[in-house]
Amino acid sequence: MLKKLQRSEGEIDLKIFDNEIKKFFQKGSSKVLIPNSHNKIKEVVLINTSGGATCNDIIKTNIKIENSKTSITTQAAEKIYAGIGDPAHINVNISIKNSNINWLPKELILFNNAKLKRNINIDLDRSSNLFLCETLIFGRKAMQEKINNLFFLDHWNISINNEIKHFEAININKNIDQTFNNKFSINQNSAFSTVLIFGDIVDQIKDDLKKIIKKITNVSCEISTWNNKIAIRCLANDNYNLKKTLNYILENIIHDKVPKSWYL
Repeated sequence: MLKKLQRSEGEIDLKIFDNEIKKFFQKGSSKVLIPNSHNKIKEVVLINTSGGATCNDIIKTNIKIENSKTSITTQAAEKIYAGIGDPAHINVNISIKNSNINWLPKELILFNNAKLKRNINIDLDRSSNLFLCETLIFGRKAMQEKINNLFFLDHWNISINNEIKHFEAININKNIDQTFNNKFSINQNSAFSTVLIFGDIVDQIKDDLKKIIKKITNVSCEISTWNNKIAIRCLANDNYNLKKTLNYILENIIHDKVPKSWYL
């Protein structure tokens, strides 16, 4: 008789109003920490106590933020391991009203034979600003990890007043040599980041950001601005140089609002 393998499930339901926690729900492997901070911005740290995710794991995060200034990060990198069964599921839903939000999770590390479906849905109103930074690592170079086989389906949907302003998707299935070796995609790099910025803050910082990006020489980094949004793409051989570049960008744009746990 086949035995049912133990799997991890986690759920967070959080509501922040006027920089105060109004709803706090955590379940299973998903936990939330609210560290003390001398900044006016509320810091939220998301934790996966199972240490990562594998096949059939489910992680759900629902956050509503109103009249607040908040930075959200994670305690550690989210690791996606090989497993038996259907892909792990990570679903993130964030609603933002009249708020300034920094979505700054640490890197997502994909190991060989990992399977993951992830959805990130963010809806903000026209009086809000969003600064988003997401990083993907395909095997850690320092550990000589190589990726030969992978299932990764990643969907991002960012809306303003329920009107889609940005959508992107990654679909990698099975052998990924062609994707890694394609100079128009990853180009043999193992780490890349996307920074997206929405709101009135775009006009305030776009000129400074262009100057900052021009000074970056240790990794490939380009910036685009259109439709009142900013998109920055960074590619690197390893996460060490990429993280240094991200620190440089964040410290020059959101300054002391970078969460303390981001550096740990």
